[in-house]
Amino acid sequence: MSLTVKSLNGDTAFLLTFNPPAASPSSPALFPTSFTVLIDPWLTGPATILGSFFSVSEQRTRPCISSLEELDQEPDIILISQDKPDHCHEETLRQLPRDCQSTILAIPSAAKKIRSWKHFREELIHALPKFDEHDKQSMFRLLLPPVTPRGSCGEVTVTWIPAKRDVSRLHHAVGITYRPPCSQLSSSPPRYLDLPQLPISPPASPMSVRTIASSPCTIVPAPYNDREKTLSVLYSPHGVPYDLIQPYASSHLVTESALPLTALVHSFDRVENPWYLGGNISAGSPGGLHIARSLYAQTWISAHDADKKNRGLSVMQTRIGKFAVEEIETMFKQGRDNKLRSSTPTKLVVLAAGEECQLEVG
Repeated sequence: MSLTVKSLNGDTAFLLTFNPPAASPSSPALFPTSFTVLIDPWLTGPATILGSFFSVSEQRTRPCISSLEELDQEPDIILISQDKPDHCHEETLRQLPRDCQSTILAIPSAAKKIRSWKHFREELIHALPKFDEHDKQSMFRLLLPPVTPRGSCGEVTVTWIPAKRDVSRLHHAVGITYRPPCSQLSSSPPRYLDLPQLPISPPASPMSVRTIASSPCTIVPAPYNDREKTLSVLYSPHGVPYDLIQPYASSHLVTESALPLTALVHSFDRVENPWYLGGNISAGSPGGLHIARSLYAQTWISAHDADKKNRGLSVMQTRIGKFAVEEIETMFKQGRDNKLRSSTPTKLVVLAAGEECQLEVG
């Protein structure tokens, strides 16, 4: 099983392809097909906020495709994480046909904007609810049907975690998990995974976490023996405090045995504006480092770090702190104590437009 992450524009437009376990040559029809998620596509034209006097962004490098019609197939899910035009880009999204079958998931303000275009069928557009660890309905769930009568369902979940009191309304995290259908019930013994100790919320139960007081690790049993491993992605190009992610990690990700995190998609560079222009724009490596360490991310992919042509009042006083891969690797090694150091080093990846990385999982 694997996850392929492809950058479409070298910035924040990504295509995620979740690949189930390889099919058997003798019975390929008994295995599910891949599942795709298109994130924040921006392929053509500028991104303008409040008019050209305030903010205009243009891409310096050409995306690897000029139209969404060039994708090999319609994505299963189109995810829009913001209502800003460099994430929710009307000209690009309108490249999809009116009769497309993709499910569009967007934060509420972006869903409202997309509906106002009257381009997509209303039933395709879903506003993501804000995550609440005590409400199982606060995440989008999509069941993947089994491919054999004796098999079990798979599941895709998408969870929106916004920052509190965020003046800029830029700071969100979106969690994605993917568990493929299982072709038949397994008789193999339960699998166990050693993880760093995570705070438990809600209280521990036999199906969640058992904390060993004398050990710095937590033993997490897979909830069901007949299930494939769950892949997990956290997409947060502008960053969000880890304190907001922790309840999602210690409930959903732990229960699904979706840790260590398969991929963190987060900015490397830190971007700051004066407080009256939104303050922090991108948390960059200092914020991403905390998330990567806490979730033992296997891979950290740079997002929103592309060099763009920016003009307007909103960028006149912008300060950018650049972080090279070597600097971030050094930051990992300089953890304040052993609890902040990952036992498995996080791989740092920068993808240019058209480049992809494939993450293999067990």
